[in-house]
Amino acid sequence: MIGFLTLFKREIMRYLKEPLDTIAPPIISTILYIFVFGVALGSRLGTVQGVSYIEFTLPGLIMMAAIINSFYNPAYSVFQSRWQGNIFDFLASPLSYTQMALAIILAGVLRGLMVALIILAAAILFTQVPLAHPLFTGLYLILTAIAFSSLGCIVGLWTKGWDGVNAVNTFLLDPLVFLGGVFYSLKMVRGVPVIEQLTWLNPFTYITGGFRYGMLGSSETNVALGLGLIALLAVGLVLSSVWLFRRGWRLKS
Repeated sequence: MIGFLTLFKREIMRYLKEPLDTIAPPIISTILYIFVFGVALGSRLGTVQGVSYIEFTLPGLIMMAAIINSFYNPAYSVFQSRWQGNIFDFLASPLSYTQMALAIILAGVLRGLMVALIILAAAILFTQVPLAHPLFTGLYLILTAIAFSSLGCIVGLWTKGWDGVNAVNTFLLDPLVFLGGVFYSLKMVRGVPVIEQLTWLNPFTYITGGFRYGMLGSSETNVALGLGLIALLAVGLVLSSVWLFRRGWRLKS
């Protein structure tokens, strides 16, 4: 376990030693979202699902921060290690491939949870956001961080350049998140061509709805379906990451 904990500590120090570059930007961006969409526009939009607009958007914003930060840390770490060649230091160590993958994934999970909890604490200062089901919310947040940290690990193995990580975020994660009901309710897009259909077909709609239920106590989607989807993603992507590491897929290229 000494080797595992050493690698885990190394991955954590990657973002803790430069907090202004890694931790601060997503927090500031999310707080700006809260001010612009919540404070500035919220009074004009009125209530959504019985709560103010800022409270309605907060669960989605917190989940979005957890997703992006959990994803980026292992994605850049794994690719950078491959690109610079220090991945061979890991491969020459007595660490198993499973330990390598899990250490990298858990460090990404910690970053995602850290940013999400800081944003939640900041949101509590500005709003009256409730926590209807704290344990459910915590479980949901952990599963979300695990799923997308594992995805970041896979992308770090897959990409052949720095732009590949950003491409996955731009062309996959951003559309799924923004069309997943973070900034609007399902009633708002009812009858709107294309957007309504994309929203209902988007798995993130149900994942966001489940997290919103944990915080606000209500959801427009099937909560069990959302929990099942994020749990399935978490388990499937962790196992996929470990399997790819054990195969040595692109670790030496």
